[in-house]
Amino acid sequence: MLDELRRLYAAGKLVPFVGAGASKAVRWLRDGREVTSPTWDELVDRAALLLGFEKPSFLLARGTPLQVLEYFRLRNGLAPLTNWLVREVDAPNSAIQASVIHKALAGLTGCPIFYTTNYDDYIERALGLFGRQCQVIVEEQDMGAPAADCSVVKFHGDFNHPTEMVLSESHYENRLNFQNPLDLRLRSDMLGRTILFIGYSFRDPNVAYLFHMVQKHLVNKNSGKRAYILFPEPSDFERKLFTARDIGVLSISRRDLEHGVADLLSRLAS
Repeated sequence: MLDELRRLYAAGKLVPFVGAGASKAVRWLRDGREVTSPTWDELVDRAALLLGFEKPSFLLARGTPLQVLEYFRLRNGLAPLTNWLVREVDAPNSAIQASVIHKALAGLTGCPIFYTTNYDDYIERALGLFGRQCQVIVEEQDMGAPAADCSVVKFHGDFNHPTEMVLSESHYENRLNFQNPLDLRLRSDMLGRTILFIGYSFRDPNVAYLFHMVQKHLVNKNSGKRAYILFPEPSDFERKLFTARDIGVLSISRRDLEHGVADLLSRLAS
């Protein structure tokens, strides 16, 4: 499987699609303690706290995390939550340079296109810090910008474009028609190429959406696998469900997950 990925990379046909797990590799000190960007669960917990609930479980007993965020949006708008997120992900350049995963991503010079569902700017900053000129694409008008060394498509928006952020239940439902300009861009970029999912957990709310898109709209049974995922020590449970979606699974050790991902990415580029 790794040999196939190396062949795709060498041919310029591999598209990294980066999730929140990669952002956790960026660590820095704040008020004397080490911090990282919030997890999805921490984001939902913060929303519940801002809504006045001491325990998020009180809300989660009544609905899903996406519904909690939808309730927050309807009650308060998303600005209080996104403002908190902006503060929480404000990492210095040194922390991004020290992330072995982001250094390895920047070293994928054979990949002219990167996708991410992350709202932070770690990937584009890493590319710039390691000497690559990067074009950020968040909305349709960005697609006509002058060509750069590579493009980073912010598939669920970012903090500079809060109206484009996909965060709550209604946002996901609106994207499920697969007619958004970024959906069309992904379909175009997938023609003759293969996605490599990096930093996605099985419980990530983006996973079902993205995998459904790959399977229903992009997989061509006659052209081989159109997607692979790096996953920490997958059980038969995960393997069966990924295989049913025609997604190849590459196992990474849980003991040193970050270096395992970075090592595999570096082997692709070697």
